[in-house]
Amino acid sequence: MTQSKPDSAASSQSALARIRARLGSLAPSEARVAEFVLAHPSEVIHMTVGEVAEAAGSGESTTIRTCRALGFRGFQDLKIALARETTSLTRYAYDDVDPGDAPGDVLVKVMGFSAQVIQDAASGIDTTAFEHAVAALSAASEILIIGYGASLNVARSARDQFAAIGLPVSAPEETNLKYLRCRTAAPDAVGLIISHTGATRDSIRCADALNAQGATTIALTSFPRTRLTERVDHSLVASGRELMFRFEALSGRLAHLAVIDALYVALARADPERARASLDVYFEVDSSWRF
Repeated sequence: MTQSKPDSAASSQSALARIRARLGSLAPSEARVAEFVLAHPSEVIHMTVGEVAEAAGSGESTTIRTCRALGFRGFQDLKIALARETTSLTRYAYDDVDPGDAPGDVLVKVMGFSAQVIQDAASGIDTTAFEHAVAALSAASEILIIGYGASLNVARSARDQFAAIGLPVSAPEETNLKYLRCRTAAPDAVGLIISHTGATRDSIRCADALNAQGATTIALTSFPRTRLTERVDHSLVASGRELMFRFEALSGRLAHLAVIDALYVALARADPERARASLDVYFEVDSSWRF
């Protein structure tokens, strides 16, 4: 079947109207996806492509193909269109922010939202998986932290914090170098792969490379059933009910940074002598830059 391309006429239609109009032209497997979206538009906004595919009894590739056949650029484009129709702009980010709120009110509400995101994430993380991750990271001959896009900033933070307590850690920044380091990792190395969606192609590629080397792999992500979580030894899934599309990456980053802080403290407690010796040097160097 020839895939439809987005055009100005199609974009002027509502997303749900566009899906209904093209439903009859879809193959049976694609129609199942479209019918699920029509029946659950608000839920689809918060789902991964894998979750939609599973719920519709279809495959991920079919789900993505269906989105394009319906006139969207892809799954993310479909989610944006659905969010515009089913959610107000303020609810994209923060439930209780009103157009008439003063800046001070916005500050209080946004800080409350951020606290709720972290609290929700904490209640959902598997503590056993967290303990296994701490044990693996503490004993690793080398820790490779992988992150792309917004997750790269989380990876940098993790690198700096882990290095401060004496762990042998690196977070390569150039794409090819990340993959090279994963391809040449030692069997007793540990890869910590940070990905909000768990569907970033290069992150999955790095996980596969680490697995091929026999290294231990840990995922820090926001969704439980993804291609990345299927490939790693331990999954730290940090997500909350407040995650909204378009602002979900921001919410995910808040939760992931909190998990990195928890790992930092747990790793420092796992080997306090190593952490104390390294922090003494760290603070000595840091203080030398101050007047």
